[in-house]
Amino acid sequence: MVNIVAFGEGRCSDTSYWMKWHWLPMWRMLGSTGRIKFEYHPYGIKTTCVDSDDGDDVSCECHHGERECLLNQLQACVIEALPNFEEYMEFVTCIQGKPNITVAAETCFEGPTKLERAKMLECADSRHGRKLFSDHEKYVAEMAPEMHWVPWILINGKRYKEAEEDLWQFLCDRFIDPRPIHCPKKIIY
Repeated sequence: MVNIVAFGEGRCSDTSYWMKWHWLPMWRMLGSTGRIKFEYHPYGIKTTCVDSDDGDDVSCECHHGERECLLNQLQACVIEALPNFEEYMEFVTCIQGKPNITVAAETCFEGPTKLERAKMLECADSRHGRKLFSDHEKYVAEMAPEMHWVPWILINGKRYKEAEEDLWQFLCDRFIDPRPIHCPKKIIY
């Protein structure tokens, strides 16, 4: 089993590109093999969350401003509502890079979905949403204290920069054996 943990920011163009062109296609090709376990944490560089003096609320500042914090909070709310990666990944990917949470909610919770738009918006813009987002900070401290860039990708607990550039190819070449038929031709590193 290959364990992949990724960290990103809701308004980061590099995270958005990676999710759209690497993460989602890789998952669609290899996710059903049962050989990959994935988790995502919407928490990045230059993000700080501080508990209020009475401990009743959390105040967060994000690398790309308040809209990014709200998108990260919306992603954190989705992850809480759908704790299985297979369920939350499409929503989290859809939210990623949207200009604000209103556009994200209108786009990503359209029609019949497992998540209600109003409840997700309420969560994202609440004390609970801020707390959920803040809780992802502990994963950075535990797994990626040296993180200085997003997307930050860990494979089996170790960072590989190559995973940012071609996740599917890198996994097929280095980690998945026997090699699935969906994999591209092997590259020698």
